[in-house]
Amino acid sequence: MHCRKAAGSSVAACLAACLGPDDIHLGTWPEAFDQGVLPNRRARTDLLHPVAGASFLARLLQRPSRVTDPACRIAALNGAQRLKYRARLGHSPEHAHAERVRAAFPEAWRDYFKFCFVRNPFDRTVSDYLWRTRKTGDESMTFSAFLDRIDRHDFSSRTIPRHFDNWPIYTVDDRIAVDFVGRFERLEEDLDDVFSRLGLDRRPLTLAKSMQRQGSYRDWYGTRERGLVERLFANEVRQFDYSF
Repeated sequence: MHCRKAAGSSVAACLAACLGPDDIHLGTWPEAFDQGVLPNRRARTDLLHPVAGASFLARLLQRPSRVTDPACRIAALNGAQRLKYRARLGHSPEHAHAERVRAAFPEAWRDYFKFCFVRNPFDRTVSDYLWRTRKTGDESMTFSAFLDRIDRHDFSSRTIPRHFDNWPIYTVDDRIAVDFVGRFERLEEDLDDVFSRLGLDRRPLTLAKSMQRQGSYRDWYGTRERGLVERLFANEVRQFDYSF
């Protein structure tokens, strides 16, 4: 279960080498490609879906000079494939909520080993802010304004993530619904545990979307911002005893 800004893309890329031909892998094909893994049969077949196929072609035609570039084609597939699953898994299917995944794939939900990684919300929210403002080019938005818009559920700016809260990704009815919860703060050790449980040899972990920042996440907070994060992510703060 791919929680946002908790090394999920890196973990997915690390697992990609173990994919079978019909396993679903969503949202991190460029990161997997960087690890030497090509899209499997399921990903290519998903492009036969009318909306996904049309999106794939449109994405390629946006940069016609790079149509033959494998990385460009992988990026186009990565964005287009997700569209096939939106009706069942939500707007960002790679970050689907547990309840939706359980409904869409009941046998897999019953039989598979399910896990996720969580991260201190005070740290994760700063990381999310820096990632989103860089991605959208909206570097004029302050951290305080970012939190205010999340609090109001104001998604009129592309900078504000609709899936801002990871809690529903691994819980059902406010109860943890996965078999293992790893912590970003001890990522290597907990990922070793995951691969051991799966009986797989682990590749070295490459942090796919990490961002360098000066100082501590605490430097971004005043009393007001701290209170907002405590309230917005109260479930995780309480469940995992996270502190500022």
